[in-house]
Amino acid sequence: LTMAAAYHVNHMNDAATFELFVRHLPPRRGFLLVAGLEEALDYLEAARFSPYDLEYLRGLPQLQGVPEDFFSYLARFRFTGDVRAVPEGTPIFAGEPILQVTAPLPEAQLAETYLLSVVNFATLVGTKAARMVEAAAGRSVVDFGFRRAHGPHAAVSAARAAFLGGCIGTSNVEAGRR
Repeated sequence: LTMAAAYHVNHMNDAATFELFVRHLPPRRGFLLVAGLEEALDYLEAARFSPYDLEYLRGLPQLQGVPEDFFSYLARFRFTGDVRAVPEGTPIFAGEPILQVTAPLPEAQLAETYLLSVVNFATLVGTKAARMVEAAAGRSVVDFGFRRAHGPHAAVSAARAAFLGGCIGTSNVEAGRR
């Protein structure tokens, strides 16, 4: 938000593009399995700042002195950029873009951290699941990660990623329903 405020204040609203990719894979890891894109796109479509959010942000020391027109910008905020990505469940290799975002610079900045978090987590789980399914050599693999997940939201996201990785089911009833 502080970077988006700086861009806004300095009228740096030209289109910017960023790509999410992995520079190097760990040893003995030949691929990553892309996951988390549906959740990422859902976030971009719904991203909004409520009056309560704006009031909180106005009170942050880091945003003191930011002109009111930045908060007006946030009140009207809608993601207007473009996203290009490989399909979920696609294996990718080091250096290959998972997704590419092109948007006005403040929008791209506001989206970046969320997209990194969601796609990194789901890709990690999907990749681990794919490796387990490969190691199972034809035997069924089922996701039982709910009890160790970082909350119900993460558990549903992880179960979805595990399914993309080849798991045939989940112990998470809500994830199964979805």
